[in-house]
Amino acid sequence: MRLLLILSSFVALTFVVAEARADLKPDEIAILAMAESPEGRELAGHYAKARGVPESQICLLPGKPADSIGRLDFEESVLPAVRGWLAEDGRQERIRCLVTCWDVPLRVGKVGVGSHETAMRIDFLQRARGKLVERAFDLLAKLDEVAAGEGILDQPPERTPLKPDVPFKELARQIDAALKAAHGRAQGLSSDTEKRQAGQAIEQVLVAATGIGGLLRFAGPALEKRDLDAAQAERIGTLKGRLVGLTEGARAIAQLPESVARDTQALGLVARLGGVMGAVRWIDEQQELLTKNETHASLDSELSMLHWPEYSLFRWQANTLNYRLDRPEAQYPRTLMVARLAAPTLDRAKDLVDGAIAAEKAGLKGKVYIDARGIAHDPEKGKPGSYGQYDQSLRDLAERLKAHTKLEVVLDNEAPLFQPGDCPDAALYCGWYSLAKYVDAFGWAPGAVGYHIASSEATSLRTPGGKVWCNAMLEDGITATLGPVHEPYLAAFPLPDDFFPLLLTGRYTLVEVYYRTKPFNSWAMTLVGDPLYNPFKKDPPLKEENLPERMRSGAAEPLPLPGEGA
Repeated sequence: MRLLLILSSFVALTFVVAEARADLKPDEIAILAMAESPEGRELAGHYAKARGVPESQICLLPGKPADSIGRLDFEESVLPAVRGWLAEDGRQERIRCLVTCWDVPLRVGKVGVGSHETAMRIDFLQRARGKLVERAFDLLAKLDEVAAGEGILDQPPERTPLKPDVPFKELARQIDAALKAAHGRAQGLSSDTEKRQAGQAIEQVLVAATGIGGLLRFAGPALEKRDLDAAQAERIGTLKGRLVGLTEGARAIAQLPESVARDTQALGLVARLGGVMGAVRWIDEQQELLTKNETHASLDSELSMLHWPEYSLFRWQANTLNYRLDRPEAQYPRTLMVARLAAPTLDRAKDLVDGAIAAEKAGLKGKVYIDARGIAHDPEKGKPGSYGQYDQSLRDLAERLKAHTKLEVVLDNEAPLFQPGDCPDAALYCGWYSLAKYVDAFGWAPGAVGYHIASSEATSLRTPGGKVWCNAMLEDGITATLGPVHEPYLAAFPLPDDFFPLLLTGRYTLVEVYYRTKPFNSWAMTLVGDPLYNPFKKDPPLKEENLPERMRSGAAEPLPLPGEGA
């Protein structure tokens, strides 16, 4: 029962319409630097001058330069500062993209596990679960009465009381077994009166145990066969109407701040929808969220949500600029695009800008290196975000480029990675999987773009000699890359056969390609490079008609929900 989690992620709000806009302009960019960082201010000025961004669009942030910032400091210092600055001089309507410079914090920390509010919520949920388990035991006793003997009032066998922490699966097993036993006994009763009494008792338990949703599922076969009398059909229609009302109530609850008060409202709603079992499952999921606490994020990804109202910080929010959600009829709060200028040295960070501009003028030339692993993928059985899907996407990318471009493509479809010296003149690269251990196989061409699919490759960006892939590739000469600042789950990466074909059409700038193909915001990923970089605008190697069919037709699978990490 992830009702609130789902609705908090996808509830449509009446803000701006999501639309596909290309040709990002310099005056639509704001540059963020730390006020106390001479290096950050220098890099911000360098970028503004090189790209023609007005100096009035450099925003200096309060606080100390750092790699990480606490969640409270982000929400009470950085976020209000940026929002307040954007509210001046009409910037909020104009700015579509933010550029974070040098030592603007890379990561935002988790919501505090040890906070008083969190402790109160955990205590409330534990006590509520205990009461629900007691209620479940009472329901089992009623079913035992039905299954006991000749009549529903015969003495049932004694049942061992359930412990408050009984696992959900065990609770579900006992309820299911008791329902089946009671139903079987009722079917065998000879008296119509007793059969009717037993049926009524079973239905009461079914509704209490599984709620409106369970009753509607139970009635499903009869609905399909239209095997209902007028009174039954009217009752089912009433239940469906109540279901719609509960869903609307969930939309309102999902936008409330996380607290015991919200949990109380949510639990009542979930219990009406899913009964005792739905409520126990929901409590178990909330407790997992509070203890697992995957509420950290990259600062850049969190800034994308700057115009959004209250939203769940658990894992991710769907990126509404992604082509899979970009529909004219869909309305969402505005999502900002964000890119970062950082490298192991300040000079290399400046080179990300100068190298991009030079490559645009000369054209990005060189080879394409794709490092798959030979993992089989069955699209009928493999789920989105699986190893097989991403490995197949690498092979699909190689096949697409070989068939529709003149680029020289080198595909390695074996488990070992490219080794030192294997990849001279590398213009584009994508591959996997060497966790936090860069393999220097590359001679990067001027303006090169690439990324390595692994879990920790942007945990550091300003460390000379650092071995995580983003850091090492930037030091080694790549011009643009992307990666996660913490464990992202595989589904957080853009599919290679989405990202690179769109870049090769020359239609979009680097940051637009990234946001049209990355699945999530308020999560782990960060883009490093000049957001205005468009290496193929003058001479696109790939025609738009040769993009993946899913990108042209909108037939791709939906974005995963926050609870669906691969």
